[in-house]
Amino acid sequence: MLDLAKHIVQRKSGHFEPDKFDDRYEHALKDLLKRKRKGQPIEKPAREPAGNVVNLMDALKASLNADKAPHASARRRPAKRRTTAQRKHHHAHRRKAS
Repeated sequence: MLDLAKHIVQRKSGHFEPDKFDDRYEHALKDLLKRKRKGQPIEKPAREPAGNVVNLMDALKASLNADKAPHASARRRPAKRRTTAQRKHHHAHRRKAS
């Protein structure tokens, strides 16, 4: 596992060139500050619609409730008890197979 981690780090590591790094957050912040200094209105950017957002607590509760529901396997009939004759017959065949 450690060898794999070393391999990944070696493959991904390289020389960092700050000139080629584009900090979009910094550019957006500078633009926002310029607009504010000029007295221009600042608008909230439109949020992208969220994908399939799931409330974690609701999902956990549903999971717990699903565990409490009787499963099909829980509804099986109990196994029938063998009679003394059936048990003797069963054990006799097991000894022969050994």
